[in-house]
Amino acid sequence: MITILDFGGQYVQNIRRCFIEMGIDAKILPWDTKASDMKGAGGIVLSGGPYSVYQKNAPLPDKKIFSLGIPVLGLCYGHQSIAHLLGGKVEKGGVGEYGFAELLVSKDAIFSGFGKKGICWMSHGDVVSGLPKGFKTIASSGESRIAGFRKGRIYGLQFHPEVGHTPKGSRILENFAGICGFRKGKWDVKKFLKVAETEAKKIGEKAIIAVSGGVDSTVAAALSRRFIDIHAVHIDTGMMRKGESSKVSGFLRKAGVNVEIVNAEDDFLKALRGVKSSDDKRQAIGKTFIEIFEKIAKRENAKYLIQGTIAPDVIESTRGDSKLTGKKHAGKIKLHHNVGGLPKRMKLNVYEPLRPLFKHQVRELGKALGLPKALVERQPFPGPGLGARITGKITKEKVIVLKEATEIAEKALSKYNPSQYFAALIDGNASGKTSVAGGDAWIIDDEFIGVKGDERLVGKGIVIKSDGKWIELLRLQASITGSMKTVCRVFLLLEGEPGNGSGIILRAVDTQDFMTASPTQISLASLRKCAERIMELGVSFVAYEITTKPPATIEII
Repeated sequence: MITILDFGGQYVQNIRRCFIEMGIDAKILPWDTKASDMKGAGGIVLSGGPYSVYQKNAPLPDKKIFSLGIPVLGLCYGHQSIAHLLGGKVEKGGVGEYGFAELLVSKDAIFSGFGKKGICWMSHGDVVSGLPKGFKTIASSGESRIAGFRKGRIYGLQFHPEVGHTPKGSRILENFAGICGFRKGKWDVKKFLKVAETEAKKIGEKAIIAVSGGVDSTVAAALSRRFIDIHAVHIDTGMMRKGESSKVSGFLRKAGVNVEIVNAEDDFLKALRGVKSSDDKRQAIGKTFIEIFEKIAKRENAKYLIQGTIAPDVIESTRGDSKLTGKKHAGKIKLHHNVGGLPKRMKLNVYEPLRPLFKHQVRELGKALGLPKALVERQPFPGPGLGARITGKITKEKVIVLKEATEIAEKALSKYNPSQYFAALIDGNASGKTSVAGGDAWIIDDEFIGVKGDERLVGKGIVIKSDGKWIELLRLQASITGSMKTVCRVFLLLEGEPGNGSGIILRAVDTQDFMTASPTQISLASLRKCAERIMELGVSFVAYEITTKPPATIEII
C-alpha cells in the first residue's frame, strides 16, 4: 500500500481517497511514524499542514525514510519539509497563494499527461527558495519559483494534486503510483456496501435517523434501512428554504423512507437569541437538534442516532485548534453542527455510515442503492439551514428576508448548474471606503470563516467594483486574499452600496469534493438582473462572491 504521513493538512483524506478510487490501498499514519515501521510501504506521501518548517518544534518526518529506497512525494508542507530536512531553504513568501495558480512544468515522469503548463491549486504562505544538493526544479508558478523538485524517486510539489481543482492532479498521483509500481483500478462500491452492512448490523436495535432532505442524509437513510430498524426524523428549524420541509417529506417517501416532521422554529430561534459568532451558532444549533432527537429517541425506545456526516464535515471540524500548542494538529476550519457542534454529554450513541466518503462518492453510492436521479443530484443544503448563511445575530426578520432572496437566487442561478448555489445575508458593516485596482472597494467587518495555508481564519470580506473579464476577476481575488492577511472573502458589487445596512451575497461554486471550490462563471448581466429583484426586499446592496476555496469556505460562516 501507499503510506500517507499526516501533518494536519485539510486534504490528507483527499490524498487517500484519490488512491482508493484508483483501486490502490492507502493508509494514513501519524507524521512521527518511524521509518522502521514503514518498510512494507510501496510509496510514501507527506501531506500538507498548517505549520512552517522553521518554527520551533515544527513536525518533521523521520529523515531515514529517504534511505528506504522507496518513492517519496511531499505535498505543500510535505514539499517544504523535504527541502528543509535535506539542506534546502524555506522562507516566507512575498505573497501567499490561495486558490488557482498557473503552473509551468518540466518533462518528468510524474507530469506525464499534464502538458507543459496548466492550472493547479495552492494554499500556502511559505516557499522553497533554495534546493537541497542534487535536486532539480521541475515546476514553477507565479509566486513559487520552486513549485516542484526531484532527486531520483524523491519528489516535492508545492501545490495540491489531490483536490479536484488541480484539473490533472489525479493524473499526477496516478503517475506517482506508477513510479511506486502500482496499477490503476477503481473504487469498489460493492466492497464499501459489504463493510457498511457489517458495521450496521453491530447496532442490532432501533435507531432514529436525522434527515434534512439533502443527498447525504437521504443516502444514509437508504443505506441504513437495509440493515437497521430506523425511524426517520426531519426537523424544521424555521430556517429552511420556502416549502423545504414538505418537499423533503415527498422526496423521502418516494424513496421508501417514512419520515416524521417536527416543527421546532421557536426552539431554534430561542437558542440563537443574541448569539453572534459562527462557532457559537453551530453549537447552539447542534445542541438544540440533539435535545429534540433525545426526546424522540426516548419515545421510540431508540439508543442510536444516525447522521449523514461525510468526510469534509469531519475534516473541517476535527483537525485541532491552534499551531504547536501541544494539540495533535492545527487546522480546524469550522465547527459543523453535527460534528464539533454536538454537546459533550449525549444520551444517544452516534452512527455515521458515510463518514469516510466525499460528496461525489455519496452520489455514486446513492445510484448503487437505486435512488432516483432527482434525489442523488439534489442541491446541497446545510444542516443549520439558513443559519449558516446569516452573519451577526439571527432574527426571524432576517430569516424572512433571506428566504425570499434565496428563492430569487436559486431560480436565477440553477440554470448554470453549479455544484452549490445560494444567497446569504450579511450585516454589511463597512469600516471604510478604499480603492482596489482603480475601483471603489469597501472592507466588511462581519465575521467570515476562511482558510489560508490549511489554517482557520476568522477574517473580513471586501466588496469591490469592477467590470473586468472573468479571468481578470479571478486573478484579482487571488491577489487581494494573497496580499491582505485578514481578508478571506471577495465580493463583486452588483447593485447598491455597502455601509448603510444589510446586504445579500450571491454564491455559486463548482466543486467535486467540496474541499476546494471555484466561483461559477455567470454573466454580469444575469447577476445584475437577479440583484435588481433582490434589492426590492429592502437590502442596501447585492454582491456576487468571486472567492475560491481556499481562502474562503463554501458557506459564509
